[in-house]
Amino acid sequence: MSFTPDQARAQFSALHQRVHDKPVVFLDGPGGSQVPQSVLEKMTAYLGHYNANLGGHYFSSQITTDVMQQAREHAQALLNA
Repeated sequence: MSFTPDQARAQFSALHQRVHDKPVVFLDGPGGSQVPQSVLEKMTAYLGHYNANLGGHYFSSQITTDVMQQAREHAQALLNA
């Protein structure tokens, strides 16, 4: 999937802000970065329903373990590791 710069910018809620009537720019560093709306929605859903430690025998922990495994697999594919 390919996005134009305007389409990419539209995905980030933080970039919809204006300061002195100009669009904001974030020069993020290692302390954090802006995330697209789709990530915020997934994080809110997870934290609101399943937030749990790994390795437990209860349903929310099992979901957390599954989410972590999927994340590892996606990272592995992204890095070709």
